[in-house]
This record gives sequence, structure tokens and C-alpha cells, in this order.
Amino acid sequence: MKKIILSLLIIGTLSVKAQSFKEKIADKKFDNLEFASASPMYEELSRSKHPKIKYYVRAGECNMNAGDFNKAQLYYDKAYTNTGMTDYDLYNYYQVLKYNSNYTKATEVFSKINDNQYKFIRDNLSKKKLQIEELKKDSANYTLKRLDINSDENDFCPYVVANEMYFLSSRRNTAMSNRKYGWDDSYYLDIYKGYIDGETVKNEHSVKEGLQTKVHEGPVCFTKDGNTQFVTRNNYFHKKLKKSSTNKVNLKIFMRKKEGEKWGEFTEFPFNSDEYSCGHPAVSADGKTIYFVSDMPGSLGLTDIWMSTNENGTWSKPENLGQSVNSEGREMFPNLFEDEVLFYSSDGKIGLGGLDIFYTVAGGADMAFEAQNLGYPVNSHFDDFGFFAKTNTSGYFSSNRGTTKDDIYSFVSKRAIISSAINLIVKDKESKEILSNADVTLIDETGKPAYTGKSDDKGELKFSVIPGKSYKVKTTKDGYKESVGMIKEDEIAKLANTKKELLVEKKIIGLLGLIADADDLTPIEKVTITITDAFNQKDVMKFTTDKEGDFRHIYKNKKVGDDLSYIVKMEKEGYITKVQPVDITIKKEGYVLLHEYLNTKMYKIKLGADLGKMIDLRPIFFDLGKFNVRPDAAVELNKIVDLLKQNPSMTIELGSHTDCRGGAAGNMSLSDKRAKSSAAYIVSKGISKTRIFGKGYGESKLINDCKCEGKVVSTCSEEVHAQNRRTEFKIVKIKP
Repeated sequence: MKKIILSLLIIGTLSVKAQSFKEKIADKKFDNLEFASASPMYEELSRSKHPKIKYYVRAGECNMNAGDFNKAQLYYDKAYTNTGMTDYDLYNYYQVLKYNSNYTKATEVFSKINDNQYKFIRDNLSKKKLQIEELKKDSANYTLKRLDINSDENDFCPYVVANEMYFLSSRRNTAMSNRKYGWDDSYYLDIYKGYIDGETVKNEHSVKEGLQTKVHEGPVCFTKDGNTQFVTRNNYFHKKLKKSSTNKVNLKIFMRKKEGEKWGEFTEFPFNSDEYSCGHPAVSADGKTIYFVSDMPGSLGLTDIWMSTNENGTWSKPENLGQSVNSEGREMFPNLFEDEVLFYSSDGKIGLGGLDIFYTVAGGADMAFEAQNLGYPVNSHFDDFGFFAKTNTSGYFSSNRGTTKDDIYSFVSKRAIISSAINLIVKDKESKEILSNADVTLIDETGKPAYTGKSDDKGELKFSVIPGKSYKVKTTKDGYKESVGMIKEDEIAKLANTKKELLVEKKIIGLLGLIADADDLTPIEKVTITITDAFNQKDVMKFTTDKEGDFRHIYKNKKVGDDLSYIVKMEKEGYITKVQPVDITIKKEGYVLLHEYLNTKMYKIKLGADLGKMIDLRPIFFDLGKFNVRPDAAVELNKIVDLLKQNPSMTIELGSHTDCRGGAAGNMSLSDKRAKSSAAYIVSKGISKTRIFGKGYGESKLINDCKCEGKVVSTCSEEVHAQNRRTEFKIVKIKP
């Protein structure tokens, strides 16, 4: 029956040569779409002594259009074993086999079709190979119920307004002339209405109100306020039936508005034509966007889904929704859910058979997701169509499963079959400032951009997405680095009521330092960092480390390739203050890590600690047998001077040690003189003599086994002996 109301389907006709009288009558009925009466004639002709392939093919096609797919397959099987089937015949045979769940045979038959035909369908088949098990994986998710409202005839295309259900039916209508339609010997379609009461629909009756004519009516839809109505009808207007140049009656969309409590006159959708069909309207809540079915020029297949928008009272040129939605087959019965999700049926995409219900995100061709099959048991190997979602877990649909007639079913899903929206908000990663005009792209599992939008003045944007999938989300904005994250399948339902933060990081050049304890490497909080430009002493920056032990600075006027030269001072009570020079060349955008260029570890001030090890002091050398401070030793001692000035709470002992060679008494005397000489040098540089004193230990505190007094002969190398010739700067007192 769904094929009846879409008489826009392209029915090929063949030239007739030397036909018998009965064949001529059968062909005339076939050309007039009177399949119910043509079918027995072709069946009889196929049993003649020398049957033509045409008899089998047309008997199959008549039964297919009447919904008897088992009988249709019998005749297509006979045609297939011979030769002479056209690509069009093979395609119909392929569809019949899918109806009958013979998927292996369907694939074989499709492979016989010329490679130049049905390329979209061929691509889908090669990619998915009729993944029937995948489409059946959610079978336990649904509960289906056949409604009591159904009759013995065709009932389909439910459409709900508040508690009212509109639907189409070919049941006998005693108020009209009860004319039958030759397609399948059924009555012409009328629009009916019933009232929803819980899980049932009651008190159904035909809708008059200007909707009853001598031809097919419906489907019907309304704007949200109920004041504008859209309806499909055969090309019948002002009581006149019009035909195309090929003597075909096409479909048209008609619109009307309420004037008070009554409906006004119908007007035609401006892109209607006598030469092609427009039908099955689905309209947005505000009435400004319409999706519809047509075989107008530019269609990819037999019938496609198209879209038009209304601006200032004028409908835009229809836009084909493209290959993500349409195929070379039949796309039919679009319906909108909350203006965001578009449901429709197709027999040209991978499905279970016949028409399957698909869904995608509402929008133009550049905004549509690759259409997704709703899966079993809403879809079956019969025709499933006319889907209406009341919520994202319940609604209605039509199907001819188990019979040649269409019935209306209700469904309830355990989980959302769609996610009406996910909410996102774009923020600066550092400041958490909201960012408007950021580009956000959702990328599906195939790697294709599925949806793109921009954040608004509040940094927010909302997408409708297909459930059961995870998406990669890419965020870009001028002056910021590209950010890539994931929206996982189990997050989608939650994001209908919450916002996912998309954090982007500025394209910056900055300075970052991490200060840690030298002993246990834990971060040190509240360290004061003073950074002085080595070339301009007035250029000083100060920072304090946070609880993570780091500090950050973003430059406003630096670029890659610039040089930085600083004196860095780190100070915190209880720790030894450090002052170090550093030279850096900026090599890339982002943060320069200061701790990669100098030692940012800090030592606690504690008794017995050797300052020489903390500041990487080089060995202090004296001339042989002498104790005066050499210039190279003065450089190292000046480091101690600076350290004591920076850390006024410390008192240190300067201890001088020798190796074992030479007399013990001589070593003791010489080391003591060297220690006191070094301490005196430090005092001469402004350090109080109460804060440092020198003491010689000679060879009394060797740090290895290199002893050589008396009869003991050392075998140590010069390198090992050198370990004992050292100067130590130990903290011996800490002023509170």
C-alpha cells in the first residue's frame, strides 16, 4: 500500500510487438498500474506453450506491487533461470529476495546487474555485506504491539498531535463512492483520526474537513501550533485530475492555514509539478523547513528525500539531502523528531529487506550523518515505514510483516533510540574563560566529519547525535591550538542535561618552571622566583609557585627564535636561596621549561649539609706547599660569598682536607692554614667573621682507604687520592 500512495515510482514500459489479444489487455492494465487485474493475466500467459520472459517478469512485478512477495519470487525465479531480465527486473528481484530473507541469493542477483547501475547500493553492499546479525543485536531492546485500531485493510503512517492519532487507511468508507484502485484492488486512501488512551487508540473515524476526495489522501502533518496543515494528494485540485505528458497521475503537496476555527483554502507547494511527484511532507515546528519525497530531476534514485526552507514567505529551491540519506532505491516517509532527528524509510540502503527505517540528523546535505538503520525488530524483512517518535523511547510505525496488508504498531524501547541533543561548552584551558565563535566538529567512527557548529556568545553549542556510537570531537579557534577529545557512547545520554567542557589551549610562548625539593623531589609551594633580564636590570619579573610547585608566564612580544638571558633567583624560608644565570633560545610555540635549562631543585637548610655540593662548587686548588688563595680558587669562593649573603641565617665551617701522602703533622698544619686563608678571603668580601671559620683536618678524615702513614704503602691511583684533597663548607649553625 505504501507503493500506492507513491505512484510516483518509475514504472518502465516496453514496446509490444505481435502481442496476443490477452497480452495486449494485460499490458494495458500494467501500463495503467492496474496490477491486481494484470497479475492473473500474466500468470496465465506464463503457462502458455512458449512463454516470454516478460510474462514471468511482469507476473513477478505485479505480485511484488500487490505485496505478495512469495508469489512474486516464484515468477522471478523462473525468469532468472532463463535470460533476458533487464537491470530494472534484476533490481526488483533483488528486493523481493530481501523481503523473503534470502540474503545470499539477493547478493548473487545484485551482482548480475550492470556495474554502471545502482553504484551507491553496490558500494554499501561491498562495505557491509548485508550485516544482518549486526542489525539484530538490539532485538531485546524493544517491545512491539499491534494496535487494535487496525482493520482488515491497509492502515499506516501514524502521526500524533497531542492525544490524537492521524493515519491513512484503505478501509471501506461508506461516506464516499467506494471506488477501488487497480494497483491492488483496494479502496482509495483516506485520512482517519483516533484518540490515544494509554496504550490503545480509540474512536477512529474518517477526517472530512476538506480532506476527502475521489483520489488518495495523505500522509498529513502539522506545524507545532496546529494552525498549518500539509497533505499529500494525487494531482487533484479544484475537482480536476491532472496527468503528466506520459499520462501519469503524480503526487502533490498541498498546504492550508486555519482561519479562526475553520480551515482556509488549499494552496500548492510551489515546487509541485505535473511531470514529477512531490509528497510525504514532514515540517518543522515553526513551519519554516519542509522535508519531502520526490522523483524530480536531480534525484539520485527512484525517489529521494529533499528539503526546502521558507524565508519571508518564499520557499527556497529544494535541496537533495545527498548520498548520506538517499540511494538509487526508494527513500520515503520522512518524519521529524523535535526538529533534530529525521526518520525515513529506504529500500536502497543496507537493511533487513523491503523498506527499512533509518534515521539521521536533520539538516541539509552538508549537515547529515550517514543514515543509520534502526535495526530489528522495528525493522523486519518486510516493509517498515511511517515511523513516528513520541519520545526518544516510544512511538509508532507501520509494517506489513506477516501479512500483505499494512498495520500500525507501537514500540517501547528500554534505552533511548536517539539522543535528541548533547550540550557542549568551549573554554580556555588556563583561565576557564568561555570562548565564543569556536569551531567544533564531531567525527564519526569512519573518520568523516559528522557535524560542525560554532559556539555561541555563551560558549555553548548543541548537537543531535546518533546513539550507540562514540565520536571524536575537534575544537579550533583563532589564536588557540587544535584540541581533540572523545565523546564516548556512555556519555551521550548524560549530556542531554549537562554540558561537556571542551578546553582549548592558547597558541602561546611562555615560561614555565617547576621547583622541587632536592632530597625527595616533591614540589615546593610558595617559592619566590625573581627573574631579572641580564641585559636590562630594570626588567624584573616575580612569581610564586603554586601547590604543584610551578609558576607560569605568558609572553606578549616573544616569538620563536628569540633569545632569553636571565638571572634567576629562587628563595623560600627554610631553603637555601639559589641565584643562577640562564640563556635560552625559544625553539617552538608553547611553554619554555625553565627546569630543563637550569637546576631548579632547592635544598633545605639543615645542620651538617655541605654547601659545596649544593651549588656544584669546583675543587679549590693551592700551589704546592702554599696556602694563599689563587685566582681560580677565588672564583669558587665567591660563590660561597654570594650564598652566605643570600642566606644570612647560616654559619658555616670551611674544612680543608689532604690525602695521606706527606707527614701527618705537616698535612694538618698546611690544611689549617689553607682553611683559615680561604675563610679570611670570604670575610674580606663582607661576610661577618662570626659566620665562617676555617679549620684544617689534614689527613685525619679520609673518605676512602687510601692510607699511607708509617710502614703502610698505598696502591691508590692519583684519581683516588684526589678524592681526599677536598674543601667542605658545612652548615654548623642556623640562626632562628
